[in-house]
This record gives sequence, C-alpha cells and structure tokens, in this order.
Amino acid sequence: MVSWRLLFLWPVWKCAASFGDQDRVLSLVASGAALGGAVNVTCGVMASSPGRVWVEEMKTSCEATENAGSPEGGWIHYLSPGIPETQAELGHEDGIVMTILHQVTGSVLLTKTFNTWHPYTHAHDLKWWVGKVEAGRVIVLSVRRAGTYGLGPAIHTITHLGSLLVQYAPPLSLWVWVFVVGGKTLLESLAPNPRPLHSSLAALHTHSLTPAAPALPWPPGFPPMLVQLCNSHAVLGSLCDTVELLVFPSVAFTGNVRKGMMGMKKGMFGMEGVESTRESVASNRKIVLSQEGVVQVKSDTVGVVLSAGGRLQYLAHTLRQLLQASHVLPHRVLVVVGTTPDSGDADPDVVALLQVLRLNYRVVDVPSGSPSMNHRLFQYYRRVWELGVETFPHASYLAFLDEDVEVSRDWLALLLHLAPALEKDPSLWCVSGTSAAHIAIRSDPSLVTRGSRQPGWGFLVLAKDAREAVARWPRTSSVSVLYDTFLYTTLGHGRECLFPVLSRARHYGVGVNTLPEIHHFYFLERPLHDGSFTVLPPPSDFTRDRFEARVWSRLSAAVPLTTDPCAPGFIPITSSHDVVFFFYLESLTESSLEWTLLAECVGAWPYSTQGLHQGSVELPQAWGGSLWLVGVPASPYHILKPPHIHMWRLAEEDGSKQQQFFVETWRPRPILSNRTIQTAASHLFAPLHVGLQSL
Repeated sequence: MVSWRLLFLWPVWKCAASFGDQDRVLSLVASGAALGGAVNVTCGVMASSPGRVWVEEMKTSCEATENAGSPEGGWIHYLSPGIPETQAELGHEDGIVMTILHQVTGSVLLTKTFNTWHPYTHAHDLKWWVGKVEAGRVIVLSVRRAGTYGLGPAIHTITHLGSLLVQYAPPLSLWVWVFVVGGKTLLESLAPNPRPLHSSLAALHTHSLTPAAPALPWPPGFPPMLVQLCNSHAVLGSLCDTVELLVFPSVAFTGNVRKGMMGMKKGMFGMEGVESTRESVASNRKIVLSQEGVVQVKSDTVGVVLSAGGRLQYLAHTLRQLLQASHVLPHRVLVVVGTTPDSGDADPDVVALLQVLRLNYRVVDVPSGSPSMNHRLFQYYRRVWELGVETFPHASYLAFLDEDVEVSRDWLALLLHLAPALEKDPSLWCVSGTSAAHIAIRSDPSLVTRGSRQPGWGFLVLAKDAREAVARWPRTSSVSVLYDTFLYTTLGHGRECLFPVLSRARHYGVGVNTLPEIHHFYFLERPLHDGSFTVLPPPSDFTRDRFEARVWSRLSAAVPLTTDPCAPGFIPITSSHDVVFFFYLESLTESSLEWTLLAECVGAWPYSTQGLHQGSVELPQAWGGSLWLVGVPASPYHILKPPHIHMWRLAEEDGSKQQQFFVETWRPRPILSNRTIQTAASHLFAPLHVGLQSL
C-alpha cells in the first residue's frame, strides 16, 4: 500500500525569522490523484514594486534542512509512487487527507487521513476534527485515491464551513479545498475520475497564494508552555481560544509539582488565588439527586483514573469535558500515560498538556516486544488499574475513563448516585455511564436499568473489586484478551451492571479496534445527555429483588405481539401500554439467530446478548410504553407467555438469508464505480435507514 507523504520544507521559526516584518506570502500546491497526492508549502516575500502580483523571491525551504530534497530554488512537487493496476483495494492511507497550516508561519501542524471511501464512522470523525480547528488556521482537504463516497454525514458541516462543490462530488471524484477557518475559501476544485480506480491516472493539481497572517500577541496570563502547544498543534479547540478563555472550577491544591490539580480564574492558568477556595470546595461535595432526599456521597470517596496515549487532541477535549463536570475534583483525577512502542517514551506534548493543567499523572512503560497492539494494551490497562488502586488507597470507588470518551456534566454525579447499589446488592459489579446502544430506545435521562454486560466507557466499580481484578490480572504479554472482556468474565462472572438509558459517556474517538459499522450506528449516533439536572430513581430500586418485581409486574400486563418484527408497523402505538415479543433463545450467555436478526430489525444490540437482564430487555418508546423482548426458554420470564402465543423461531437457512438481506439493504458495503454527478448526489443524500442503491 502506498503511503501519503507530506513534503514539509522548512522549520516553523525560520520562515518568520528570515523575513522579519516584511509582507510574507504562503504559496501552496495541493494535488489529489488516483495514484496518490501531495501538499507542498513554501514561504516568500511579496514584491515591493507596484503592479507585481507574484513574489520577488520564493525561498523554497527558508534555509531548508538537508533532507528537504530542495535544489537551488523553485517548486518540488512530490507525487506518491504509482499503485499496481491489480491493487484496487482501498486502505487506511486512502481517503480525505486533511493538512492544517499555521496561518502566521505556514508550518504544518497536522496531517491526518480519514478513510471516507468507507460509508461509516470516518465522516463523523472528520466532522469532529474540522469542528475543533482554531479560527484562522489554513486547512487543506484533498482526496487521495478515493474519499468522497462516504462523506454523507459530513457534507452539511463542510458546506456550512464554506465549500461550494463538495455536495456535488461523485463517489470517485478528485476534490481539493483550501480555506481559512472562520474566513474565506482560498481555492476549491473538483474533477470526476473517468476510469475505474485501479487503472485510473487521473490527477487534480491546484495552487494557492495567500498573504501570511500577522503575528498577534498572546493575552497576558497565557503560560509559555501552553503558547508553545498552541503554536505547534492544531485541533486543541477552546484550549487555545484567546478570546474566551477556559474557566475551570478552582479547588484547593494538594500535591507536588508532578502530582497536582488545576485551579483557574478567568483568563489565568496556574495556582493563583487557589487557597481561598477551600470552603466552596467543601460545600460542593454533596449530591442532591434522589427523591428520597439528600444522598450524602462525598466526591472524595472516588478516584477518577483516565488512560491516555499519544492522541493529544482527543485527550484535550476529554479533559475539558471531565474537568467541567460536576463533582469532579481535579486532585482526585489521575491520568496514566502509556509510552509509544516506537520511542519507548511518553508523548512529550501530552506530558506538557498535563503539566499545564497541573493534573496528577504517571507515565507507565509497557515493555516492547508484544506480539500485537492488543497484547500491549492488555498489559497497559493492568498498570492503569494498579496505579488507580495505589493512588487512591482510601477511596470507596474507582471510576475509569479513556482519552477518547467524552462525558456529560452529570457523569460522575450519576455514577456516585447509583454507586451505593453496588454495596447493597452483590449481584451488581459496575455502574456504567454508557447506555446499551439501542437505536430504538427513547432517550429519557431519568431512566436507568440493569443487565449483564461489559462495563462500556466511563464506568465505576467498588475499590475492593478493582483490587481483586488487579490481583487476578495476568502479567504476561502472551495474553491478548481485550481488557473489558477480561473484566466482564472476571468481575462480572454472572453479575450485572447499572446503566442509564441516555448515555453520560460516549466513545467518540477512532482507535485500534474500531469497527466502522458498529461504531457509527451504536456509538457515534447515540445521543449524550446535556447534563441538565435530572431526578433519578433511588439506588434501592435496582437491587435484584425490587428490580425483578417491577419486571414481573410490567411483563404480566404487557400485550403480546405476533407479527413479523422485521416488517413495517411491528411496534404499534398503544397509548402507553407495554408490548412484549417472545423469541427463541436457548442460553443466557450465547446469542441465537433469532436474537441477531430481531435486534437488527428493532434497533437493539445485535452482536451478543449483552445488555439483557435474565434474557429480557426493555426498549422504552416515545409514546410512553415499552417494547419488551423475552427469550424462550432461557429467560425465567418466559412462563408469562400465553399458551396460544407462538414463540418466534426461524429455520436456520431462511433466517440467515433474511439477516443477510436486511444487513445488505440497510448497511451497504462500499462498492465504488463511476457515476454522473446527479446520480452521485442523490445517492449521497439517501437516508441511511432506507438503504443505498448498489453503486
């Protein structure tokens, strides 16, 4: 597979230093091609003679380094080597390539490829990244081989930013757009690809010339380390906003230089004025969420452990969300930073960010030589849990979060509100902030349920259970079990978790084990609570006896359904009455053909029976009632099935064909070919649930 290459011709500081106060210009060539592509940047000085529109002298490298490949002057245009005609497969290096330039120096701050030749996930990821680029940056978006096919979910965002052509791009078109964030389009060009991808030589070459922005001073109080981060990175969002500076709650400092917390006033990073806030911090530790009165849970009874790697932009966003959440005390947050396999060191910019925010952090070195990334991750998470237990030895609970998981403002408040149920009921082992990923469920922030499942993201466990997990965690790199699967089998072991119907934590990032279809439908498109105050049911409602009593009562009164669950109109509107559907399920721990197809059709989690409570699941509906699904004979609730109601069961061959047909019509695979602009535009705007025509 041919890699995308960026020719970065000069150091950041040398361009500005070479030309001083003269009018500088950035000249940029961007190429998109079926065989590769390139982005080249040079800097120069505008001519002083009236009427001249070009530059007096273009410094190709501005005192370029030896490996820049620059001869004595002029442009060096680099195009990726050709791809064999037999190699039609698209890979992780193909798609929309985003290059972000510093508007003052022209330095390349970020290059990232989004595999938008695939119809799922990657367009959402592109939306996330372009939506957090700082105002004034110069962004170059170009197609490498193929990338406009799966832009559907991002088209509105890109059009809103100023693109005129993207909404008309055919699936195999070549597209280049250069623009200033919050400003104007510098250039945009679109060209269809007339030949099949594997044999096409089509290329689109563009050139842009724009004055460099003047250097503006940073506001007083901005720490030098943060200025350096903002000048060398992009997509740090409001962390680098010089107009509306971030404000986090100020809390009392406890710790040393490496183990500290963050206390800020408006417009100021650092520790000034922190000591005077002790009284307000103490009064902020009561949580009032229950109808039973004030729940006396102290925030300092929980330690929050956040795992991080080298994804600086994800981490910056996650930390912002976390530190603005209610009941989160920064000195009770530990960030565990893993080293990179290549260098063996932590990302220095990640460490710099944590030092700027004065957060507790530890760097852990997972020995290299692991057979795979998942082997390495399994040992990394063992160290994360070990450090969590060691850092918060007197905590009652530990909450765990990943660097690419955002949380609502009431995330920790919800976890702490439900946490006492773990102590009352030994059949529970976790409180998760992530819902069960049911598409058809009504997003009511006050609803909470329980079921047998992995912990998901943004979850809480008893500290004693965390210690047990650490004690049983294998210390060998020969084990590659996903760590949440290990927790499910070790700590879960037949027990269940509590979780909200409307998520308080959402996995928004794209990582090593991201499967595009699953991530798109069951995580990225699920809503996140806005954090507004919500009255939650008391924890005692979710002990096994009380919860199951409620389930028996609701199912006894539910109206059975007997129609085809994959046919239109399966779920009737019944004026707040519950309905129930009985399907074949032989085991509580193993899925069935019926469950897989049923879940796909009604919008539940189809890949396993996780999330079910004793072989049943409730899907609240907008009309006030719920659709209940009950497995027969695995669920103890199957005895409520009336004798005259038939259990839904499929012949294996027919069921497999139905499932394949359903998945292919609802979630088409990316089959690229050449189309007219009109046909391509109608294809891109087709609703996902209707099913896209085969290209």
